[in-house]
Amino acid sequence: MTPHKTGPFQRMVVLGDSIAYGMCAYEASNEWNQVVATLLRKFQDEPLTVFNRALPASVISPRCPGYIQSCKPSLLERYHRHCIDLKPDLVILAQGLNDMRSGMPIKDYVEDLETIVADINSQTNALIVLVGTYHQIYGKGGNDPATHPTWVKWDHKLMKLYNSAIRLVAQEQNALFVDAQAVLGGADWTLHPDACHLNDLGHVLIGNAIFQTIATSAIGIAAKTLRIIEENAVTTLNTGGSDTGDDIQHLWEAALERYARQAHDQVDFQ
Repeated sequence: MTPHKTGPFQRMVVLGDSIAYGMCAYEASNEWNQVVATLLRKFQDEPLTVFNRALPASVISPRCPGYIQSCKPSLLERYHRHCIDLKPDLVILAQGLNDMRSGMPIKDYVEDLETIVADINSQTNALIVLVGTYHQIYGKGGNDPATHPTWVKWDHKLMKLYNSAIRLVAQEQNALFVDAQAVLGGADWTLHPDACHLNDLGHVLIGNAIFQTIATSAIGIAAKTLRIIEENAVTTLNTGGSDTGDDIQHLWEAALERYARQAHDQVDFQ
């Protein structure tokens, strides 16, 4: 699989629900979309503009069982205006948790997701990243049947099936996939006390995973790093040593002298 866009990136669009919106990250810089943007800006020369078009409490389409209770319009009803019209070269889409939580049949969800991703693919040259679902805590906070009956029509088997379905859509649509469930490892302490949203730690973990997926798939992200290596003659001899001690420095300096003598002797021998 060869991604459409190799980077660097200039126009990043974020689509999805409250997770992509950044909800429950206390520090804005910890929102996963901002973590991704910060790392991209660090490793590329080109400026990056971020269009966060995630909508809290949203679902993927009107046929989702949670549509009536959702924040409208659904992603299917708005993705053209909130994505394609913005002419992105990078699209990160994390839409599925509310659809899963409200019991949307996987077949319907996959059809809608494929429609959206295929259209973005056909009308832009963007690299598309799909973020999978992750574990929730049933019976608590936002997953309490007594207070949120619309959003508790799920179980952990359905969550895993959704995650697998998103992965397959990514493979079929020439997109990248981030396995949020694997990234978080089922650790409840990466969730907000509402048992649904990510906390700051969870956001940062997902953001770093998204960046890693992009950076290892888009060779253009390495251009700045390779230029810096060449311009500054970066080698093993002039790097490293942060937070080291004098004893380590002396040991390394002595080793360098020995390596230099060995290299000199080898040249003379040849």
